[in-house]
Amino acid sequence: MRVDGSTANYSIFSTQKKSTTTGSAFSDSLDDFDQPIDADSSAYEEGGSYDFTHMTPAEMRDLTGDLYDSGDLDLAQVLQLQLSGVPLGKVGPNGSLIPFSDAEKSAYDNSSQDFLGIASNAMDDIESQGRAGDPTSGYQSWQGILSVLNSLQVNGAVEDEAV
Repeated sequence: MRVDGSTANYSIFSTQKKSTTTGSAFSDSLDDFDQPIDADSSAYEEGGSYDFTHMTPAEMRDLTGDLYDSGDLDLAQVLQLQLSGVPLGKVGPNGSLIPFSDAEKSAYDNSSQDFLGIASNAMDDIESQGRAGDPTSGYQSWQGILSVLNSLQVNGAVEDEAV
């Protein structure tokens, strides 16, 4: 594989939001595909809002891709949402890690989570450590995530947002 300087590079650690491509024939042709995820999904409500208090990790993965593409979330925030609370496996003998079976992974992936609560709890944990003002704590990132989720939440339900 040859890589030259004209190739766009993206780092998973980048905190810059992806810029959207507008005004091109290609981007205009994609407008038909720019719909909310799976309208039959349990987390999707009529009117284009989402219920983040009852959303599966699989649904959140799909939605965070759209939020990244639109520039609402940066890549670090996408990863924070997708990986938050995801168990890696079970504890085996002598503290060893036993990975989940495919059936166990699927069961978790399709179980409802409260992503507003996850974001709020992450912020509460950082605050309890006295690190809310520390730029390396991730607090500002979680604050941005919570703001985006609240703006899309059905029924206008809003979790406490620390300022």
